[in-house]
Amino acid sequence: MTPTPELKSAQNLTSADYLAQRVKEAYQALGSENIADVESLYTTDIYFEDPSHAIQGKPSLMRYFSNQFKNLDKCSFKFHSTITNETDIFMTWTMFVNHSKLRGGETIRVEGTSYLRTRNGKIYYHRDYFDMGAMLYEHLPLIGRIIQRIKQRLGQ
Repeated sequence: MTPTPELKSAQNLTSADYLAQRVKEAYQALGSENIADVESLYTTDIYFEDPSHAIQGKPSLMRYFSNQFKNLDKCSFKFHSTITNETDIFMTWTMFVNHSKLRGGETIRVEGTSYLRTRNGKIYYHRDYFDMGAMLYEHLPLIGRIIQRIKQRLGQ
């Protein structure tokens, strides 16, 4: 990964600030071509959790990501806000996903957050929070229509 000007001028950042910049760069255009950049962010004992999975260990996490990339046409993130202290990172983001079997391959937009805990310049705990319905269920033919009707009724 070639450092951007932001990373080159990272002398005054804390370790968590610097790592947050690296996360943003690695996740902006996520795919199998930059799996090594993503892998370099994590400790060997990483614990990763999102609304559908809980994964322990870097080899398992990399298998999970590799399998996800096989099914996606495109995945990218736009980061909005980042809060850090000495060891923790909290980020808000929008994920843009294209999957041929969801919404005819059109881009699906999902708002979310990540809470990262760091140790020695790497992430050992990664928890993503997002609405699984907005990402997946609402875009499935039968279930999607049911969810939309429920949402409409709740909004009345």
